Amino acid sequence: MNNNKKKKILFISYGHLESKFLPGGGALRIHKFAEYLAKNGYDVFYLAGNFPGSENVKSNYKTIFLGRKDSPYISLLSFSFLLPYFISKHSNKFDLIVEDQSPFFASFSPFFHKKSVIQFQVYVGRENFKRFPFPFNLFFYLNELYYHRIFNLGVFMSEYLVKAFGWDKFNSKSKVVIYSGVEKENFDYKGKEENFILYCGRLSSYMKGLDVLFQAIKKGKKFFEENNIYFAVVGDGPDRAELEKFSRENNLPVKFFGWVSSKDEIAKFYSSCLFSVLPSRYEGFGLSILEAASFGKTTLISDIPVFSWAKHFCLTFKKNSPDDLLQKMIFLFSNKDLRRELGVLGRAFAKDKTWDVVSHQFLEFVESILDGKNL
Repeated sequence: MNNNKKKKILFISYGHLESKFLPGGGALRIHKFAEYLAKNGYDVFYLAGNFPGSENVKSNYKTIFLGRKDSPYISLLSFSFLLPYFISKHSNKFDLIVEDQSPFFASFSPFFHKKSVIQFQVYVGRENFKRFPFPFNLFFYLNELYYHRIFNLGVFMSEYLVKAFGWDKFNSKSKVVIYSGVEKENFDYKGKEENFILYCGRLSSYMKGLDVLFQAIKKGKKFFEENNIYFAVVGDGPDRAELEKFSRENNLPVKFFGWVSSKDEIAKFYSSCLFSVLPSRYEGFGLSILEAASFGKTTLISDIPVFSWAKHFCLTFKKNSPDDLLQKMIFLFSNKDLRRELGVLGRAFAKDKTWDVVSHQFLEFVESILDGKNL
């Protein structure tokens, strides 16, 4: 695409795939999209929060780390404070700006650049008031409620997020739903079952509902031990030490594997588990659900509306209920045919959502904006 070689695209998101402060599915999504655009002739920049080790990051696109790297809180605060100034000074250098919607920061890019897109990856809603202290929770809630309205271009990870943010009522705004993706190699693996249940994701207890999961494991410890079942926890995050302590003190059948970056290692966990579990209180999408589905595995999920896209191939439990979660884990463990049936449905759903497919959809959206069709 020779005509696009000089087009400059800026992605804005505090989280970065290699940051221990805030990695996750959203950061992976931006990384994949940035890589794809860079391979297709665009000059791509990724503006992220600073973190220890950022100077060693390498990719086929350019990364700008904004703020201080002293601690997670100082990093996020400095990024949020400096972001509007950075955009006001440098927005004219880019042909398109794609900003991640977040309750924690705002660049005000539409005030400086006509071609500014907001990408919706998470909806926190009233959970802001339960997770964060006053007055920060009020600021986060109001920011999430109103800030996105200054944008006229939006890309959403699911149909639910369109409604959650009220963009189904904004006829004047241009929007598109583009799911996150999975590696196409996942479909080459033949599923098998070993005696473990998988959690794969960031170790953030409140958001991911890991306190609920560990309480459920504690309540069902006798059952899991009698059936020789253990829980494989893959990932890292701010609450890992606390979860490990709780597991040790209660002698739970849990193994922590930390952050796993190898695709082959991740594939072994997904392809060999009985099923995965994602007990989140709130989410943006739930990428691990789709990843598990691509290996033919179902996921036990909380009954939050953001997971509506996956409920036809997953089993749900009542949010915040360790008792219901435990009952559903025992039920799913005891029903191999149901696991297999849900796994087949999930794999069929994930088949057309590989990273190359969804990244191309994003590329088409970008080109429609650059060509003026979506303005």
